[in-house]
Amino acid sequence: MTILITGATGFIGSHVARYLLQANQSVRLLVRDIEKAKAVFTCIDFPFNAQRCELVLGDITDTESIHAAMRNVQAVIHAAAATPIAAPSAQVLERINVIGTKNILDAALAVNVSRFIYVSSATAVFNTSASLIDLAKPLTMPSMPYGRSKAKAENLVRDSQQQGAPISIIYPSGVIGPQDPGFSDAFKALYHRFNNGFRMFDGGGIQQVDVRDVAALMSSIIVNGESTQALARHLIVGHYLSWIEQADLIDRVSGYSLQRLPMAGWKMRVLGRLFDIVRLIKKVDSPVSAEMMRYATQWPEMTNTPALADHGIELHSPEKTMSDSLTALLAAGHLNEDQVPALA
Repeated sequence: MTILITGATGFIGSHVARYLLQANQSVRLLVRDIEKAKAVFTCIDFPFNAQRCELVLGDITDTESIHAAMRNVQAVIHAAAATPIAAPSAQVLERINVIGTKNILDAALAVNVSRFIYVSSATAVFNTSASLIDLAKPLTMPSMPYGRSKAKAENLVRDSQQQGAPISIIYPSGVIGPQDPGFSDAFKALYHRFNNGFRMFDGGGIQQVDVRDVAALMSSIIVNGESTQALARHLIVGHYLSWIEQADLIDRVSGYSLQRLPMAGWKMRVLGRLFDIVRLIKKVDSPVSAEMMRYATQWPEMTNTPALADHGIELHSPEKTMSDSLTALLAAGHLNEDQVPALA
């Protein structure tokens, strides 16, 4: 089987490609710069095999390159997306997350792929009350740009899924773990806490999932199919920790005592809006935004999909995930030995 992967040089995309290669599948990776992609894979010790790992030049906003990449493909994993920190505007989020998704979906359905996996986000179904989260219900359109773009894209995917297309939708929370080709948003937040202190919000907590768990589930769905005939929608959100538990975990794993900064949740949501206004005129080197602060201060404890057990996947422990994540940040030079003495 040949599987086309978008966002293959990203965190989730590179890991699922790795898992599929280990399962003796062939992958075709849609990349915008082939030489840059090769350099990225070299940096993360990616098992590149020219016979079973093909790099093709293209962009999800370019329909011509997508149709060329889709030839002789049996399955598609669409992991490419713009994030709220990296994207410079709501227009870019719309173009990449919504129009790009439509381009990939239309091309995949045109060649009758046997499986299409769309990587959504737990933010698309976010509700401050976990009991109100129901993946079968229509999405409530978020007011914030990133969540709105992901919800609009997902509605396109859901329409095809409900018409019988072989589509699975994956909803990860904040993703961390080893071998990140870039400097993902979750890692930017960790870096910020080590260098600027840990804001201890008076509400909510954090839910992070190991990238290897997300990749293992996606790979198993591609290779083995879905374990149920119901609509295939999977929350994979890892472990929930209060902010104090998260700070304690980082201190324990790193051997370093983070500075803790008590913060009122409502104040951080206001501050996030101010940062967004400043971003309209200049770049802001901070993960603080109105959208991110809403998630940070009001996140509920979500429940992981039962499909993990069906596919024989056991979540990595928070300790293991954090240890591997901080080790990776140290190796990449984002943290120094004084900041992670227990891992140095």
